[in-house]
Amino acid sequence: MMRRLVRRTRRPDSGEDGIAMIMVMGSILVLSLLVTAALGYSLQALPQSRHDQNWNASLAAAQAGVDDYIARLNQSDSYWSTVDCANPALKGGKTGTNTCGWTAATAPGWQSVAPLNASQGTFHYDVDSSGLSASGVVRVTSTGKVGNASRTIQVLVSRGGSTDFLYYTDFEDADPANTTVYPTGPASNACGKAGPTSASYWWPSTRAGCTEITFIGGDVLDGKVHLNDTPLVTFLNGKQPKFVQGYETADPSCTGGTSANGWAGCWRGSGGPDVNGTSAKYAAVKYLPDNSNAFLSYPGCQYTGDTRIKFNAAGTMTVWSYGSAGTTLAPGCGNPAGPWPQTLSVPTDQVIYVKAAATQTKCTTGAVGDGLPVANDVNVNQATFYCGTGNAYIQGTLTGRLTLAAQNNIIVTDDLLLNGVTSGSPPSGPNLLGLVASNSVVTYHPVDAGGNNLSAATTDVWIYASIQTLQHSFWVQSYDQGGPLGTLHVRGSIAQKWRGIVGQGSGTHGFFKDYSYDSRLTFSSPPYFPQWQNAVWGAKTTAELSPAY
Repeated sequence: MMRRLVRRTRRPDSGEDGIAMIMVMGSILVLSLLVTAALGYSLQALPQSRHDQNWNASLAAAQAGVDDYIARLNQSDSYWSTVDCANPALKGGKTGTNTCGWTAATAPGWQSVAPLNASQGTFHYDVDSSGLSASGVVRVTSTGKVGNASRTIQVLVSRGGSTDFLYYTDFEDADPANTTVYPTGPASNACGKAGPTSASYWWPSTRAGCTEITFIGGDVLDGKVHLNDTPLVTFLNGKQPKFVQGYETADPSCTGGTSANGWAGCWRGSGGPDVNGTSAKYAAVKYLPDNSNAFLSYPGCQYTGDTRIKFNAAGTMTVWSYGSAGTTLAPGCGNPAGPWPQTLSVPTDQVIYVKAAATQTKCTTGAVGDGLPVANDVNVNQATFYCGTGNAYIQGTLTGRLTLAAQNNIIVTDDLLLNGVTSGSPPSGPNLLGLVASNSVVTYHPVDAGGNNLSAATTDVWIYASIQTLQHSFWVQSYDQGGPLGTLHVRGSIAQKWRGIVGQGSGTHGFFKDYSYDSRLTFSSPPYFPQWQNAVWGAKTTAELSPAY
């Protein structure tokens, strides 16, 4: 019985030990195949990974080229004007006229990102400075190479100018030429009595006897704002002046912060500003150039004596320039002998310059042209508005890119618009206007001897332009007289030496302000527009192109 039971429970010899060995060996084989496949895939992916790494590094090398060129410009402000034969990154057939012996067949030179180590990347750049005078930018096309990868970027390099900001002022007190606030002239040099070089900002020491200008509730500035001085702000009807994007001041005691209570030195007055959740901050002083004589050498049209211009949407302008008789005008700028008016093509991408005549006299009614000045306008009794002093009277709808400059004042007599942009809409399209006055840019507001608005006075005024006054202000004629005029709307940028006054009191006279930045100015500026006197070079815009090499 026991022997039978043992025979029934004993496992037969079925050969399973050999099967286990086969399974182990099979698993090892499969794992070996997987490892081999993974290794093969890794080896195949390695070149692509290396290429991707080089592709990213080549962009950094291209940027290093731009940085190298900007550094050279900041070491020598005129570096753009000649070809540096010792700079290998410039060597090549695209350099253009040069004294280096390079021709169209010259291979491009390459500069190592890391000195004497080309494996870390190299760069070459081509430079086009032909548009510097007209557009204010140097075009740098930089190519970076690492291994077999190359990438090219194109950067507009500029020193910058007042068009970087919606609003810029040097001094936040009244223009010393303002005879309304200074009937006998400023009381001291701090107020500009002897000119800007001896004038004082508020922040080193309080200006005594100067008329300080105020941002009031109802004023709206929608764009970057730079003030070399300390702004004076106050409430009006429970409102604060609004700086939609904050502002910066050169007052060294401005410490910044997130609320008006934390902005020690950033403002003065009876009420804080509304900065729309942003802040005020410190920034170094920026200086406007006084380069009005430079406009004599720029291409375009030059007129003599007071000149009236009305822009037409068709790309033309109607011109009255009686003082140009006996002068020589450039082709396309009209017949100096008249008869005036003449309708001419706008000199797009160029300049219109109005210069003073040899003699100046008080204007009589209609002497400028187109009925200007109107009868009984007391403004023409001011010496700076005499006929012949080089004033430009402008309005209309511009088609083209143009800077209008005047040796004396520019007077905006009605809306100044851009073709294709209705008043109130953001600026867009190709049309662009700059206004540069040696003295002031003035909004027209004729009044009679009794201080009454004349029939030519308007209500709301729209100005689509970049405004820069080299010696004085942007202001409104007779801002302290006549009935309220509504709102002065500017879409562009404003830069002035002293604060110009556009209204008085709680809207009793003149205008409220509504200023908004033209965002196109971040990558472009009107032709031959002045730049900062103490600026440094920097990148304005960057775009990637197909590899140039």
